[in-house]
Amino acid sequence: MIRPRLAVFVVVLSLVALPLRAQTPGELRLNDARHRLVIRVEPKDAGFVLWDGDGTPLGALAIVGDRVQLIAARAEDHRLALARGTIDAKVEAIPRLFFVETPAGTAIDLGCAYTLETDSLGNGLLHVTGGEVEFQTGERASRAPLGAMMQIRPGIGPGIPYVADAPEPFVHALATFDFENGGARAARTVLALAQPQDAISLWHLLQRVDPSLRGDVYDRLAALLPPPAGVTRAAALVLDEPALASYWQKIHRILFRRTILRGVRKIDPRTGMTVR
Repeated sequence: MIRPRLAVFVVVLSLVALPLRAQTPGELRLNDARHRLVIRVEPKDAGFVLWDGDGTPLGALAIVGDRVQLIAARAEDHRLALARGTIDAKVEAIPRLFFVETPAGTAIDLGCAYTLETDSLGNGLLHVTGGEVEFQTGERASRAPLGAMMQIRPGIGPGIPYVADAPEPFVHALATFDFENGGARAARTVLALAQPQDAISLWHLLQRVDPSLRGDVYDRLAALLPPPAGVTRAAALVLDEPALASYWQKIHRILFRRTILRGVRKIDPRTGMTVR
């Protein structure tokens, strides 16, 4: 938990659409007894520090957009709605406390820093720069850890996440599968282009392809990044939750090391170990 920082200006937002840009000296209060979230202006960087109504610091925001709403500010649930624009968020509260709703779905904080942008139709992009974010639309969800991105589309929701330095043909193949009804053909293109660092994408693909293709996806994933001890092919093919969670932890750990040590050490994307 971050410590409260001294701030000069206070903005109390209520359930109204309001541009959230750097405020001029002074104070603006929009009163709504049901919803109160305090955003204190940081004069030096034109950003915002996010506070709960009881004075608990939650993180920081930088928002560029002309359609932003506060929809809820409760002890267990803080929600903003971004109809159009960009949010740079750094959330230091407990996971699943801060939510940003867009026309295509909801970004769920899991203890993270991220940039989320959307147009008025719901076409958007999420880039995670710290921790992990889940984006959910109905029953469809994607998880993106540090170093990953995902595209978002209205009526569909989140696409399959990919590493930020993924080649364009690979990203295009994922988009074709996710948003253009690419089906088995697009899935096979993804598998043919995948490299060890793309394990995060294949982990999601395994859960979205037709069951008849799961074996191909799992075999390619296992060849690129071997499964952790205890995870079997049979368990993965029936989408066993403990097996998938164990595989995810290994993928997440390796991607984390690869991202934070980029430019410092060369990390083997299959093992997460330093290449000497």
